Amino acid sequence: MIEPALNEACGKFQRVAWDWLQSGEMTRTAHMLSPLEELAGYNYGFIYLLTVDAECVKIGFSEHPIRRIRELQPQYRRPLRLRACFVGDPQAERFAHRRFASLRIKNELFYAHPIIDEYFQSSRERMRATIRDVHVCAQGCPQLNPRLDLRMLGAWLGRSI
Repeated sequence: MIEPALNEACGKFQRVAWDWLQSGEMTRTAHMLSPLEELAGYNYGFIYLLTVDAECVKIGFSEHPIRRIRELQPQYRRPLRLRACFVGDPQAERFAHRRFASLRIKNELFYAHPIIDEYFQSSRERMRATIRDVHVCAQGCPQLNPRLDLRMLGAWLGRSI
């Protein structure tokens, strides 16, 4: 008999993984994050850091940072570049804005400072540690979605996390 908690975790993972695979949204961060982080971001979104110019960065939230760059680009003279990102929600974006209020230029624009880069790096590491504890179905799990190859999916998602 399968433990109810495991069955629930497997059901949730398989639903999210199937929806994610069907969405075609597997490279929303241009391969900056591992596949498991990309999958986690499918449920939440990403806090991103864009390079606007040598002195200025933009901190924002998006479910699809690469698409967001394309939307924002017409407003800026120089090409925007995705500098860093981590899985997060709008509250995490607001926290980052408050944390760096002393560096704010206007709205979501901030002076480029190494402390912002350090914050993004440490936030990503904390999120990666949390994601490592998420249930990822493997070969021994019940196959609740017959269209998923759990062995392949689990091996692929486990890459570089």
